[in-house]
Amino acid sequence: MSITSLDDAAWDSPWRRRPVGEKVGLSVGLIVVALCTPAWPGTLFVSLIALVAILGFARIRPRVLWQAMSAPIVFLILGGVSVLVSVGTSQDPAAVWWRGGIFAIGPVSARQGANLVAHGLAGTLALMILALTTPMVDLLTWMRRLHVPDALLEIASLTYRLIFVLLDTVFTAHEAQKCRLGDAPVGRLNGYRRRFENTAALMGSVGVRAWARSNRLNDGLVNRGFEDSLLTLPVQRVGTWKFKVVTVLVIAGSWAACWPVAGRLWR
Repeated sequence: MSITSLDDAAWDSPWRRRPVGEKVGLSVGLIVVALCTPAWPGTLFVSLIALVAILGFARIRPRVLWQAMSAPIVFLILGGVSVLVSVGTSQDPAAVWWRGGIFAIGPVSARQGANLVAHGLAGTLALMILALTTPMVDLLTWMRRLHVPDALLEIASLTYRLIFVLLDTVFTAHEAQKCRLGDAPVGRLNGYRRRFENTAALMGSVGVRAWARSNRLNDGLVNRGFEDSLLTLPVQRVGTWKFKVVTVLVIAGSWAACWPVAGRLWR
């Protein structure tokens, strides 16, 4: 997975032509529903709505969505395991499924861990609606209209642009190392020591190049008398009332549907 695949998906998605505010409203609304409603069935509703929006209407390939979700899923599982295993001996032995020394697993910790993973997974899927359909340029332009300080936007914009430059440097240096048999399984520890050394050399080289490029960028901006902001020509997009009405109905309907199933509207 690379950041360029996510950016390419955002540029190619048909929802890229929609106003950013509409997508932010849908994504943030679903995140609030995922965090504030009971795990069952609130997170299920949000997850299904997000999958339909991403894979159906936004036409994002399932492989890209899986690549984007793989890293958050690993963190969610690690967080769920840390909640699943409780530390201490104060719990009722009759209500403990497993105990090993000071560690124990019981129904309470299992329910808390499952709820944590469910809320996190649903919220991440809702956030992917915005991340996979909105390029960073559109998001920064939209934030500029909201009068977000230019200094913050310039730092975010320059960081975003330099990421691709550094990625290209990493790929080029890695290919050069492979051409010099840097990944050959020879030497001590079946070549792992050699690979670690090459990885350390690669990271050091990228760090030095990033420092040099940032200095050259700063010198170029100073020589050109840069005192304002690096504006990007905005693209006017017209929203539709149909999308806004459907968004409100979907968010309100998924929240209200928790009442007959869970018996409450809040966690």
